[in-house]
Amino acid sequence: MAAEHTATKRGHARIETNTLLMAVLILITVSIGGLVEIVPLFTIDSTIEQVDGVRPYTPLELAGRRIYIREGCYNCHSQMVRPFREETIRYGEYSKAGEFVYDHPFQFGSRRIGPDLH
Repeated sequence: MAAEHTATKRGHARIETNTLLMAVLILITVSIGGLVEIVPLFTIDSTIEQVDGVRPYTPLELAGRRIYIREGCYNCHSQMVRPFREETIRYGEYSKAGEFVYDHPFQFGSRRIGPDLH
C-alpha cells in the first residue's frame, strides 16, 4: 500500500513539476471544456421547436415594442422568468425558445410571470 501511495505521488508530482506537461494537460482540458460549451451553439437553430400560435408581430405590435425598448420599460418590467408552482398555475406555462423567434433585439428575460415592478 505504501508503494502504491508513493507511485501515485510520484505520478502526480511529475505533472506538477513539469511545466510543459502541465501546460499541455491544461490546454487539453480547456479545449475539451470549450468544445462542450461551444459546439451546441452551432446546433441551436435545429433544437428550437416550433410553437403553435407564434406569428410575426403586426405593425402596431412592432411600434409598441419599439416604444417599450426606447423608453426602457424592461428596466422595471424585467420579464424575468420565475417558475414558481403557484405562478405557473396562475399565469400558465413559462416560455419556450420558439416563442421569441421574432424578438430582435431580444429583451432580458423571456416572459412575464407575475408582477415585477420595482
